[in-house]
Amino acid sequence: MKILDAHSHIGKCRVFDLNVTEEDLIKNMDAKGIDAAVVQPFPGADPQPPVDVHDRIAKLAGKHPSRVFGMASVNPHLPMEVWRKEVDRCIKDLKFVGVKLHTIGHAILPTSADGKMIFETANSLNVPVMVHTGLGIPFALPSMVVPAAKKFPNLKIILGHAGFNIATGEAVIVASVFKNIYLECSYCIGGDIIWAMNELGSDRVMFGSDVPSNMQTELVKIKEAGATSEQLEWYFNKTASRVFNIKL
Repeated sequence: MKILDAHSHIGKCRVFDLNVTEEDLIKNMDAKGIDAAVVQPFPGADPQPPVDVHDRIAKLAGKHPSRVFGMASVNPHLPMEVWRKEVDRCIKDLKFVGVKLHTIGHAILPTSADGKMIFETANSLNVPVMVHTGLGIPFALPSMVVPAAKKFPNLKIILGHAGFNIATGEAVIVASVFKNIYLECSYCIGGDIIWAMNELGSDRVMFGSDVPSNMQTELVKIKEAGATSEQLEWYFNKTASRVFNIKL
């Protein structure tokens, strides 16, 4: 069974005081049997826009074709033309597969003017948006994506961390109403992930690790929670492959 990690990072982060190198990521993917990953800068990448980190991700993807796929993450409080230029470059030139809206890391409310800009841009570029949810309430409440989900019914919206355990229930309820909302379940309880799959369908829920030190935990807990073989196929590969249009 192929495993696609829908949520990973490289680079330094001044917000969360983290640093993940390319070697850290690939080494841990190899050790844990993860076949591919969608990789983005941390929200605290410095300077902004994180041109250097995006270039590092693109270089890593070139070195590991079919294993690394980029996601653009740019602070939306930059001048709009600066933000848009870098996002366009990532999607059109570097062939990245999505855009990130990091509520807490960039102090961005999804319903604000800058938040709306991210959804509108992703919709126009025909790529999904991953939104950080959970830690950082009220900005990070899953329900904050409802206006965008309603306005852009064909835009795929991924709730990063699916509410981060503290708001997983709300994430599932919101996704049950809007079929274009998907859950990436890093840091959620294993039993809640099974519940989400039973409520929404396995094709709406996906695996993510966030950081290499969390990979093993995320790989094990869903199996220990009693997922079926079909649920595991969707969770570990098929959902994210379909949402990001990735072929492993």
